[in-house]
Amino acid sequence: MLADALLLVAAITACLVYIVMAFLGGRRERELAEARAHEERLRGLTELSADWFWETDAEHRITWLSGGGPVATLFGDTPTYGKRFWEIPRVEVDAGALEAHRERLAKELPFFDLEISRTDERGARQVHIVSGQSRRTADGGFVGYRGVGRDVTEQRRAERGLQHAKERLEMALDGGNLAEWHYEAATDELYAGDGWVRFLGHQISPPYTQGAQFFASIHPDDAAPARQAWLRALRGEAPQYEIEFRARTHDGSWKWLHARGRVTERGPDGRALRMSGMVADIDMRKSVEVAVGEADQRFRDVASGSGEYVWEADAEWRFTYLSERAETILGYTRAELLGRPLWEFLPLGEDRAIRDWFANHGSDGRPFRDLVHRMMTKSGGVIWQSLSGVPLQDATERWTGYRGTAADVTSRKQAEARIEQLTTRDALTGLANRALLTERTTAAIGDAARNRSQLALLVIDLDRFKLVNDSLGHAAGDALLRAVAERLQNALRREDLLGRLGGDDFVLLWNGLKLREEAATLGERLLSILARPFTIEGRSLSVSASIGIALYPRDGRDFAELFKHADAAMYSAKESGAAFRFFHPALEARVTERLRVENDLRGALTRSELLLHWQPVLCGRSTIVGAEALVRWQHPERGLIGPEDFVPLAEDSGLIRAIGEWTLERAASQAGAWQRELPGSPWFAVNVSAAELAQGDAFVQKVTDTLQAHGLDGRRIEIEVTERVLMSNFEDNAETLRRIGELGVRFAIDDFGTGYSSLAYLRRLPIDKLKIDRMFLRSLESNAADQAIVRTIASLADTLGVAVAAEGVESPAQLERLLALGCDQWQGHLFSTPVDAAGFAALFDEEQKSVRRT
Repeated sequence: MLADALLLVAAITACLVYIVMAFLGGRRERELAEARAHEERLRGLTELSADWFWETDAEHRITWLSGGGPVATLFGDTPTYGKRFWEIPRVEVDAGALEAHRERLAKELPFFDLEISRTDERGARQVHIVSGQSRRTADGGFVGYRGVGRDVTEQRRAERGLQHAKERLEMALDGGNLAEWHYEAATDELYAGDGWVRFLGHQISPPYTQGAQFFASIHPDDAAPARQAWLRALRGEAPQYEIEFRARTHDGSWKWLHARGRVTERGPDGRALRMSGMVADIDMRKSVEVAVGEADQRFRDVASGSGEYVWEADAEWRFTYLSERAETILGYTRAELLGRPLWEFLPLGEDRAIRDWFANHGSDGRPFRDLVHRMMTKSGGVIWQSLSGVPLQDATERWTGYRGTAADVTSRKQAEARIEQLTTRDALTGLANRALLTERTTAAIGDAARNRSQLALLVIDLDRFKLVNDSLGHAAGDALLRAVAERLQNALRREDLLGRLGGDDFVLLWNGLKLREEAATLGERLLSILARPFTIEGRSLSVSASIGIALYPRDGRDFAELFKHADAAMYSAKESGAAFRFFHPALEARVTERLRVENDLRGALTRSELLLHWQPVLCGRSTIVGAEALVRWQHPERGLIGPEDFVPLAEDSGLIRAIGEWTLERAASQAGAWQRELPGSPWFAVNVSAAELAQGDAFVQKVTDTLQAHGLDGRRIEIEVTERVLMSNFEDNAETLRRIGELGVRFAIDDFGTGYSSLAYLRRLPIDKLKIDRMFLRSLESNAADQAIVRTIASLADTLGVAVAAEGVESPAQLERLLALGCDQWQGHLFSTPVDAAGFAALFDEEQKSVRRT
């Protein structure tokens, strides 16, 4: 029984132990589950946070990182575990900061905001700050650090931008001899910018100055007005605070300042809270004003006595008296002047101007003032003098002559001439500007209306002038504009007026027109004058122009209307290739439409309206070897627009470079994808404009970067350049293409045979292909001349060891003739119109399947 009882007790005890263990085990499982859930929540939060977390061991090597996006952005795929922060590849820490940091680590002290930065493979720089505190065991043993990191890249960028803006503001203020100031009314604190240092000679500007201290530094004579103006501005009695005063400098002297500001914030009760403004150093201006005042007073003193020089003349204008000052101004001795008439000392024609002036201002024997005329000096020079006089009478009150003063006003007349030059003349060419053209055209229209005659307004625009600026630089462009202005000016009559309105736009006012044909003859003559080459910076440049002509009264009643219509005619001439064109009412609508399309085109890139189509290039009869990238414009209203309808407009408006860069980037991106996806080695052609090629080194770098960015083999790209673009700046363009060729990129001359390249030039170019223009294919089957041209180009290509291709093949007969004449590559609607990327991939795939079946 005892044994049975003991067994029962043991069994019960075992059960109790099992129950307890099971309970404890379940509790532990629940705690572990809760810990894992907590860890998951923490991980999720850290991944959403801009902060990240870390731990290191006792040797400061990273043992744990958590933070999701910020960690991935900073370190990328770079191994971090087992490394100290400053040992991670590309991580940069300021040497001084790192030294101080390691000193704190050696003392196991907490640290804050250690700035680390890292630049990734793309050159993007990330900046983070890390802070941490030591980790210790239960018994106080040091086991490492635990801390947090934060991405402050945007904060640092903003701080740099703010600093740069502040520096630019300080430079602008410094350049303008200005300083800023801000006043806090509640605390009577005045902050002055660094300009106070320059103005008053202090070493540094104090952070704040009490308003009372500021007014105490003002000259006693100026303090009361300055304070009164200050209070009036604060009370709102004056719209702004503005005062000139003298302030004490660091060395105890006085300097004139001009302060201006206004209240920038008021409280609900209308009381001023803040006032800000600018202060300028006007000490030099005041010194000049004092000097001018003293000089003016001296002049007044002298003028009250004897004037610049005093003269007397009889009724025949023979000098009878001259003060000593006349010898200094005119260079003659008084003995040489006395008894001789004024007319002997006047330049040719000046006597008539003086007699006309008297006729308009009253007869002889009346007082006069400010008769300004030219006078010859003894040295042969010419001065301007202002003459004033009163009549002299004898005892019988008969007029016998004049007595008066004469002042040398040469400087004033020169200044007036300079002012007139600046306000009425183009600064670059010296031609009339818009203001003078408007004035003279208005006067000419009035004369024409009275005489029932006509006049012509011609707008002359140089063709492809932007190409000169892009390829040779703006200095060469300015030199060309001056040369054009001089050549046109020399060909005109005295009564005509030539002006420049900016850029390469010239305007000619032609008076006394009798017949419309005279304007046409004039246009032809101007074009022939411009056709002669210009020598600019040692280079021979050929210039052509487009001319638009509007006639008064048929095409307009004022300058604005005539210019608008002549400008419309000029654009019509440029678009049609005509040398010149007369205005017709139908042209106005075309110009309006052109302006609308140009404005739409400016936004096409930002609205992603441009797209690429691809036209397959074949070898033989059916083998696709590549494709040409052709840009299209998906206009929201006009639908799909081909390049022939907007590329010329882009060239005229300066948008062609941006469109070219977009085309190169998109074409390279697609070509890179096809390089990885399509079998064989198809190549892809991209057209390049003159504006892009003229960039030289920058364009070479652009091509290099684009190939690298898309992992594209240079041999897969073919650059097409027309003869006209190529020859615009041959030496530089040839060097640019040679350097691009070193990347493996091929080069084709597009539209060959339509330009003016010579065989001598062809030998010096890194050519890979000649492309025959489509104009030679239209009548190829029947036109022996076209056949001879194609055969010659093919033979030339064979001699040069380059390929030859034709574009615009539309019929089987054309293709057979081309192949027979030695042209093995071609493109055209016979095989396919330009298609999108998916369409070209489908065509290429079908052609490959066809090859495999055969």
